[in-house]
Amino acid sequence: MRESIQVDISGINHEVLMSLQRKYDNLNISYIKEHCVMQIQIPKSLQEDFLLNTINNFSSDFNSSRIYELQPFWFFDAKNSLIKSPDKNFVLTKREVLFLKMITTSDKIITYEDMSRSLSGEQEDITLNAMRLFTKNLKKKLPENLLKNIRNTGYKLF
Repeated sequence: MRESIQVDISGINHEVLMSLQRKYDNLNISYIKEHCVMQIQIPKSLQEDFLLNTINNFSSDFNSSRIYELQPFWFFDAKNSLIKSPDKNFVLTKREVLFLKMITTSDKIITYEDMSRSLSGEQEDITLNAMRLFTKNLKKKLPENLLKNIRNTGYKLF
């Protein structure tokens, strides 16, 4: 008898899933797309360390795809410079990608100083008004109430 595990696949690149299926053809992998679930039937003969190695490799592939779930059905695809919403995709500028990478990988508030340092590049410091305009335009591409201004400090995702 085969035992099954279920994995939440929301935000995982389809190519990664197909690669897993090809690499381990002795596993029966099925997808329930509407529920964002992958079900894997594992023969009892597989050793525990093989399973752990497989999941570790799968996790590494997923993390390297650089897709972040912002909210249910909203994804930030850093590799392709996109915000994917249920209704449409938004193309991001280079600065927007830099800022979103910074804010999605940090639990702390991104200060105006952090933003200025990261976004200015080789230019002189960006003014506070320029940063506010930048975030105002970026908020149009994000789910409502996701990016919050922390008064006189910076920004944080909620």
